Amino acid sequence: MKRVALAGAAGLLVALPGVVQAQSSVTLYGLVDAGFAYTNNQRGASNVQATSGKLNGSRWGIKGVEDLGGGYKALFTLEGGYRVNDGTLAQGGREFGRQAYVGVAKTGIGTLTLGRQYDPNTDLVALFAGPGFWSPATHVGDNDNLNQTFRINNAVKFRSDTFAGVTVDALYGFSNQASNGAGAGFGNNRAWGASASYVAGPLQVGAGYLLLDHPNVASNTSGAIGGASTTSGDDYSGAFFYGLNGGVARQQVAVAGGNYAFGSVVTVGFAWSHTQLDYNDGSSRKFNNYDLNGRYNITPATTLIGVYSFTDGRANSLPGTGGATLKPRWHQFTLGVDYVLSKRTDLYLSGVYQLAAGDASTRVGNGYQKIAAIADAGTPSSTNRQVAAFGGVRVRF
Repeated sequence: MKRVALAGAAGLLVALPGVVQAQSSVTLYGLVDAGFAYTNNQRGASNVQATSGKLNGSRWGIKGVEDLGGGYKALFTLEGGYRVNDGTLAQGGREFGRQAYVGVAKTGIGTLTLGRQYDPNTDLVALFAGPGFWSPATHVGDNDNLNQTFRINNAVKFRSDTFAGVTVDALYGFSNQASNGAGAGFGNNRAWGASASYVAGPLQVGAGYLLLDHPNVASNTSGAIGGASTTSGDDYSGAFFYGLNGGVARQQVAVAGGNYAFGSVVTVGFAWSHTQLDYNDGSSRKFNNYDLNGRYNITPATTLIGVYSFTDGRANSLPGTGGATLKPRWHQFTLGVDYVLSKRTDLYLSGVYQLAAGDASTRVGNGYQKIAAIADAGTPSSTNRQVAAFGGVRVRF
């Protein structure tokens, strides 16, 4: 990503005695992504829409670093998301909803940061799965958060430097709530997780785990997860079975995957993620997502991307079923092409087909139906099939 230094801001800092040294800097950066989408069925009707951020969420940010000497650096990042099509803020209207943190790094050890941050699976493992490999390939409901539906507030994170190809990442997100004497308050809307990756030449592998306690509890919306949002999708909603929002007592996500590069032309990979949601009413939802993906550089400017995802679901004791166990499944095929116009600008086009199978999977009224729901399409189909196409232009600065 090409970045442009804020000379004025840097000059102001230099004017303050003792604040910065020669290798300190402040940088403005960002990304603008806009285009169009076609969906063949959104609750029974086709739709053509103007879109924002279908390949990458549009954003702008400021980051800075100060050389403290002795291998130490102070650093910060403030990054906000927005929608190009209407100019509104994303991430629930937060000014810096994507990232907001400050920290200290030590060469040869790692970096400690505090603030609103990505979870460890996003940092080191998401790139192996469909959502991180090519955003339109997001798993149904983004049930594993590999497309960053939510971030972690009140977070303390440590990310190591790389040693012998190994990097580790660990995070704890505070609930910021006092204990009620039994420890429940302290754990009311908190998060923790860890991940690791290994790189050896053309081979990359990684694995991670994330746990959320009461992530959308109404009594503490200032905890690690920023409260329920059942409309915008910019924060945690628990809507991993459409129409069943809220009441999540615990969510656990485990992810593992890897890829292998055959020179600079072909990259192939595999990923698995497991998500379990335990609800306050005693019901639960489980998802196993399996990905096969590949990237082929047709020319230096043209890349072809393909992803097949299979999601195997299980729902126990769903309301209105008399305690039945349902086993929904989703097959999703994604094909995309990216064409580079310059180092900063590219064009993209992607097609997605999803088939819902197995037992009833989605609540509609008082019953359950097999409904396809491509994550980036925004609105579920009225049947068990859905097709969508996304195209746009992406500019980095």
